[in-house]
Amino acid sequence: MAENDLYDEFDKITNQLVSLSSQMVKLREQFSKTLEENEELKMENQNLRKHLDKEDNAGKDFEDHNLPSSRLNLEKLYEKGFHVCQQFYGSHRKNNEECVFCLGVIYGRGHAKENKA
Repeated sequence: MAENDLYDEFDKITNQLVSLSSQMVKLREQFSKTLEENEELKMENQNLRKHLDKEDNAGKDFEDHNLPSSRLNLEKLYEKGFHVCQQFYGSHRKNNEECVFCLGVIYGRGHAKENKA
């Protein structure tokens, strides 16, 4: 009887090992697919960032051509964190918050600057 119990226990453990081995193979396949997808997404993300940078630079060039040099200078000061409006001229913008008055001075009334991310 003890031999049958020993054989049954050995058979049970062998079946568990086979099942575990099968699960490990499936897990390895899923892991490989996930790593492959991750690398593809990294490359796609990098390409999209390059494309966005090109678009941003093209848009900036377009904006620069529309502004006279005096307003370009005000825009540069504003982007460095200073107010260029009459109300707060020369003071620092807290946390680089946008100022409607400054934007009005730089881009004219009714023209809102698009946020740069």
